[in-house]
Amino acid sequence: MKVLVNIVVLCLYVGLTMSTTDTYKAGVVTRDTASIDAYAPTIRDAAKSNVDILVLPPPSMSEISKSSTEPDNYDTIVKTISAAAKEYSIYVVSHLIEKIRCQEKTELIRSNLVFNRQGTIISVYRKPQDSAAKCNVTATEIGSFITDFGVTFGVLMPEDLVLQNLEELKDVRNFVLTGNWRSEIPVLAPPQFFTTWAYTTGANLVSTSGVFAGKAGRSGSDADVVLAELKKDGEVSMAHPTTAIKTSYSDDLSQYTIKPLDLVASSRGVQETVCHGHFCCRFYVKTTSDGSPNSVNYGLAAFEGIQHYGGQHNIGTQNCALLPCVGNYKRTCDVGLVNSTTIIFDEIRITGNFKLRNSAQYPVIISTDTVSSNQFKFTKRTFNKTSQVSIKLNEAQKLLNFGIFGRDFSKDHVSDANNYDSDNGLTYNITDYISSDNVVELFDYLWIKLRIPIFIVSIYVLEMM
Repeated sequence: MKVLVNIVVLCLYVGLTMSTTDTYKAGVVTRDTASIDAYAPTIRDAAKSNVDILVLPPPSMSEISKSSTEPDNYDTIVKTISAAAKEYSIYVVSHLIEKIRCQEKTELIRSNLVFNRQGTIISVYRKPQDSAAKCNVTATEIGSFITDFGVTFGVLMPEDLVLQNLEELKDVRNFVLTGNWRSEIPVLAPPQFFTTWAYTTGANLVSTSGVFAGKAGRSGSDADVVLAELKKDGEVSMAHPTTAIKTSYSDDLSQYTIKPLDLVASSRGVQETVCHGHFCCRFYVKTTSDGSPNSVNYGLAAFEGIQHYGGQHNIGTQNCALLPCVGNYKRTCDVGLVNSTTIIFDEIRITGNFKLRNSAQYPVIISTDTVSSNQFKFTKRTFNKTSQVSIKLNEAQKLLNFGIFGRDFSKDHVSDANNYDSDNGLTYNITDYISSDNVVELFDYLWIKLRIPIFIVSIYVLEMM
C-alpha cells in the first residue's frame, strides 16, 4: 500500500511539474528606482510574487547628463543588486552606467548586467554611451544566458531591435531588454515598435517598456511592477500589433513620395501605386464618412533610402504607409486633432516588394483607437527574388500610421559627426542628410518648375539669332 501511495504522489508531482515547465513568470519595474536603497526592497517584493526574472529600469538620462553620481557608485550598485538577487533567489537584469577614462577624457559606458539566483553576474553586454567614441572598451556582442528554469534569453538594448539583424538569434524565443534610447523615427519608438517586433518574431520581449508576449501582444496589467506569465517558446496566438496613443504624433515626411488620397473616390474604393525611385507600394482604400467636416488629410506614401534613427546611426529603410495629417503633409506630418476625423476605413490593403536578403519588414498600426485581431492580416512570401509583403485592415478609424516598415541593413552606416546640442547631445553634419534620392528629387523638382521658362527663353534666343 505504501509503495502505491508513493507512486501516486510521484505521478502527481511529475504531472504538476510538467504542467508548469512550459511557462515562467517575468517582472518589469516601471517606477523609478534610481536610489540605491530602493533596489533591495523592489527585488524582495518581486520575489514574493514568485517572479523568476526581474528587469530593473535604467537610470534617468536627464540625471546622467547632469553628471549624476550613479556612474561613480557603479561598484556599490553592483554589490547591492548581487546581494539582493542572492538573498531572494531571483534573476535580475539591470542597466548601469560606468565612467571610464578614455583618451584623456571621461566616457560613459552602458552595461546590461544579468545576475543569477546566487547573485553571480552571468552575462554582460556593454556599449559606449557615445557610439562615435574610440575607446579601448568596445561594445561586446549581444549576450545570452541560460536559466535554471530552462529558458535561453538574449540580452538587448532598445536600439538593437532596429539596428541588429537578429536572424542569427532566431532560435532564441525570449529576450530581456533594458537601457535608454530616443528614436528620431516615431514608428520605431517604444512601446509601439516593441509590440510589432514581438508580433513579427513571435518571441517574448521582457523590457523596461513592458512585457510583450510574442504574437499575443502586450502582457500584464499597468502597475509599478508589471507581472506576466509567459510561454517559454513564445506566443503564436494572434493578437494585434497596435498601440493606442493619446498624445500628439509628428513625423518628418520631407523625403517621402506622397500621393493625396481622394476621399470622394475612395468611398467607392480606389487603387493607387506610389513609387519612390524603383521602390513601389500598391494601395487599395475604401472609406465611409458620416458627412461631417473632416479636418484631416490622408496621403499614400512610399520611401526607400536612409533615415536618421538616433545618435550617429543612419539606417536603410523601405516604407509603405497611409498617413493622416493636419496641415501640409508634403513636409512634416503633424497629427494633433486626429480624434476629430469622421473617416472610417472599410478596407485598406497595402502591398510592396521588399528586399529579400539582409532585411526585415514589420506591420505598423498606430492609432488613438484599438484594433482587434480579426480586423488585421499581415503576410509575407517570396516572389521574383523579393519579399512580397502585404498588410490588410478592416473597419478602422482614427489611424495615425498604417503600413509596412522595412529595414535594409546593408545600407546602415554610422556618421563620424561628434557634435553636441542641448536636446539629445548630438548634431549631424549636413552631408548626412543628403542622399542620392534627395538630389534626384531636387533636380526633378527644378526641371518641372523651370522647363517652360527655359523653353520660352530658348525660342526667344533662336528668334534673335
